[in-house]
Amino acid sequence: MNVQPTIWVLLPVYNGARYLPALLDSVLAQTHTEWRLWCRDDGSTDASASILAQYAQTHPQRVVLSQTPKGNLGARESFSRLMAEALALTANANPPVYFALADQDDIWAPHKLQKLLAALQTLEKTAPAQTPVLVHSDLRVVDQDGAQIAPSFMAYQGLNPQRQALSAQLISNTLTGCTALLNRPLLALSTPVHPDSVMHDWWISLVASAMGRRGFVPEALIDYRQHANNTIGAKAWQGGYQPRTGWARIPHRVLHVMVVMFRDEHNASFQANARQAKAFAHQFALQLSAQDRWHLWLTRGLSIHFPPLQRVLFRMLRHS
Repeated sequence: MNVQPTIWVLLPVYNGARYLPALLDSVLAQTHTEWRLWCRDDGSTDASASILAQYAQTHPQRVVLSQTPKGNLGARESFSRLMAEALALTANANPPVYFALADQDDIWAPHKLQKLLAALQTLEKTAPAQTPVLVHSDLRVVDQDGAQIAPSFMAYQGLNPQRQALSAQLISNTLTGCTALLNRPLLALSTPVHPDSVMHDWWISLVASAMGRRGFVPEALIDYRQHANNTIGAKAWQGGYQPRTGWARIPHRVLHVMVVMFRDEHNASFQANARQAKAFAHQFALQLSAQDRWHLWLTRGLSIHFPPLQRVLFRMLRHS
């Protein structure tokens, strides 16, 4: 008898009452039925906590509330707490448990978990045991009312999900956390999320690229809602989505960085990249290849606010 593996869905919530029920209902509607939603309210001042409590009461075997100390930690640290708890609570799970990340304001396609799990298990079969594995998907960008802005987040952002090497991920994260499915070895290596990381999903992306395997499902499995309170959000290149040919196929983030390199206000992003690279190098020094250590050293050099040098380092990483 085949037993479906359980997927733990990790959901931190902060003032998300307006859209939270739609997200929770879409998780409840998943075609993969073996899952548990592990939630933490991050000190909300709206009705978020009561909504979570209502769903936990109605679906006690599905929706579970974290009992970690209350308080506003922010998205990165709140995810890190949930990741650590999920690892501890599934230490003796058999069969293996997988882990998905969720954001409070999206809507999942019914087959999201099923498709991601199939892709991840296919990758696991071709990899040595205990290899960290990540899979993620495209997203459909929608406005606050659910109307489509762009059918593909990757095209809208000008991102290439095939650029999976650590050198590429150090300068441009292609992982949107709410699309991610991780196996236990990857979650264990990624936890805790370092406080100098730019964001939890970027940290996970770096770990997967440096020490594991990753795959991409080229289908929009989430409606990625854009509204005034997005933590990160999607930003179109030159005002909107256009099919890209020729020079337009260059990821817009790369062009953006090259164009604004000399503006002081954009130096903060390079400083953040450099801090993240330094933290990553220190934490995983003994597990990295010589090539990856070189790329991390180049990224750390972005902290030197000398635009000609930053441009050279950026191009070296881009073409690695």
